[in-house]
Amino acid sequence: MREAFKNIPEPLQKQILYRIGTGAAALLLTASLFLYAMNPFSIVSCAGIMVFCGISSFVLFRKAVIGEYVVVNGECLKVTLTSVRKRVRAITLLTGDGQTLQVTVKQRLKKIRVGVAVTLYVAANMPVYEKDGMHLLYSYLALETRGGEMVG
Repeated sequence: MREAFKNIPEPLQKQILYRIGTGAAALLLTASLFLYAMNPFSIVSCAGIMVFCGISSFVLFRKAVIGEYVVVNGECLKVTLTSVRKRVRAITLLTGDGQTLQVTVKQRLKKIRVGVAVTLYVAANMPVYEKDGMHLLYSYLALETRGGEMVG
């Protein structure tokens, strides 16, 4: 199992470890709430988060080990920011085969510049939509930037 984990690409490893860490934190929170609060609603909600993170990390590990993901490499053409807090909402990529792909960013990217090389790890069964000659992707497994910051 450890060897299989080492063969997974680093951004996917980070995602698995983030999910396991969140589940472990929820486990500690559940145990402390059980000992001190005895509030059944908070205990059940924390236990639910723990179970969800455990299942999520196992599913991602399984997909990564059996290769149920596609690697998309591209160059950042455009960065779309939110209007209020100026966070990255979406990035537009030019892929290696000349296609334009707009990706909705689901985590926090601090600074990504136009021209940065981006690698996306996408589930093999993830739907890709087309609108006005551009492909739209609303979810991905992991995102890696080269020449900028590394995001898991």
